Parts: sequence; C-alpha cells; structure tokens
Amino acid sequence: MGLFNKIFKKKLDYQPPIQNNAAKLLENHDGISLLDKHEKGLLDDKSFLSSFGKVKVFYSTPFGDHKDGSSRLFVLPAPDKTAYLPVFTSTERAMEFYNEAGRLGFLLMEDSFVSFLETTKKINEGNTPIKLGAVIDPGYYGVTVNANVLDTVIDMTK
Repeated sequence: MGLFNKIFKKKLDYQPPIQNNAAKLLENHDGISLLDKHEKGLLDDKSFLSSFGKVKVFYSTPFGDHKDGSSRLFVLPAPDKTAYLPVFTSTERAMEFYNEAGRLGFLLMEDSFVSFLETTKKINEGNTPIKLGAVIDPGYYGVTVNANVLDTVIDMTK
C-alpha cells in the first residue's frame, strides 16, 4: 500500500460494510472506518491521508515512567536510528497500549492527525538521538509513517 508498512496486526471484532461509491467511502471521518477501508484496499494512500489527516487522535510524550520505577522511551523500534511514536484513534486504545507497556502516569493529548505529524516533525528538527515516525493504533492496524517521509505525508493530509 505505497507509503505504509503494516505491523502489529490484531483482528478487530468490528467489520464495516463494504461500499462501492468512493464519495461515500470518504463521507465519514471516523478514524477506525477509514483505517478499515484503507486496509481492505477501498481507499488509496492519498484518499486515506487526505481524510485521516482531519481525524482526532490521541498520543502522549515519548518519554515516561515505567512501573519498575525507571524512565524510558515509549516508542516502537524502526530501522536506521528511527522509531515509531504511537498515535491512537481512541483514548481506550491508548490506555490499553500504555498499560500493556507498563507506563505509569501518562497524559493523553488530543489533536488532528496532521497536527500530530507536524509536532513529530518539530521534535525531529531538534538534536535528538533518534528520529520519530508514527504508528497508528499499534496492536490493531499498525499503519506506519516512516520518519523520512513525514514531509510527504503531511502534504498529503492537507
């Protein structure tokens, strides 16, 4: 599917109805339905991103406290000194992910997906040891945006 790699897949209980009309596919800006349609090949990357860019997502800072008392980076590894910062379509999925990862005391922020990507790009412009991309709903979909294509993806979401 072009720009994306799929990782960390898990079967969902919800299966949306398949629609044939492309305009109807984009009517609903619900993140989960857009991800379902993209995964099934009903939306190409450009159509998916132009709609998903407006979707409300939830995320936290990359660093946080672990239940063992240490502080650590809560990102998913990627190649070449990069990592994926997780972003979620619901607070429930974010809380599930961070609880399973053993993260304590995290704050969830809410913004559009494109704003999240722009924030991630600003983090990367700093002097950081790794560059961040994004992974959407790890454990469910795992659509990834690599750090080296952030500018392209941001342009496609607008």
